[in-house]
Amino acid sequence: MADISAYENSWCFACGEDNPIGLKLKMKIDGDRCVAYFTPEKKHESYGDRMHGGLVSTLLDEVMGDYVFRTVGQPAYTADINIRFRSSIPIGETIKIEGWVTKHRGRLYVTEGRITKADGNVAAEATAKMMLGR
Repeated sequence: MADISAYENSWCFACGEDNPIGLKLKMKIDGDRCVAYFTPEKKHESYGDRMHGGLVSTLLDEVMGDYVFRTVGQPAYTADINIRFRSSIPIGETIKIEGWVTKHRGRLYVTEGRITKADGNVAAEATAKMMLGR
């Protein structure tokens, strides 16, 4: 695994510890995936006691990019992302977020991600193209 200590990310909206309004995801590499768990609160709601889709997208984007960051040691920026929402995520239900790389060529990393609900059903899936910064 690459040394990522040189990169300051404490204010990252999704994973930064110092961001007072951030999601504070705790991500780790588990085999060939980056994994995090998240429990949406009322402040993450859209309509009808369900998590906001933009935040669902943020979770997927972050875990896919973080896989590249943790394994390569450089920040990767989203060039393209496609998300398929399969079911809503209830407020208060802990979800599992996973991201992994499917292809790599030069600075480009093609990634996939998935959010799984407590019952094992997939709530959302994504593919993204991540580019290493210069």
